[in-house]
Amino acid sequence: MRKCIRCDAEMLEGLDIRNPFHGDVLRVTRPETSGILPKNYFGNVKAAVCPNCGYLETYLSRLDKIQQYQG
Repeated sequence: MRKCIRCDAEMLEGLDIRNPFHGDVLRVTRPETSGILPKNYFGNVKAAVCPNCGYLETYLSRLDKIQQYQG
């Protein structure tokens, strides 16, 4: 459960951030990678929003992948 850093309310989590032109979610990868799901794919960018004040927070969906990254 994520808490809003502004008003301490419980945030709505697991929301997608979509590119309106391609309909794809945003992804985080190492800069030298390319392709649909590159070898060094770290996960999709997810969002959480506060229903009280509208604060928006982004986070990675796959912490296990980023924790394994070395360099």
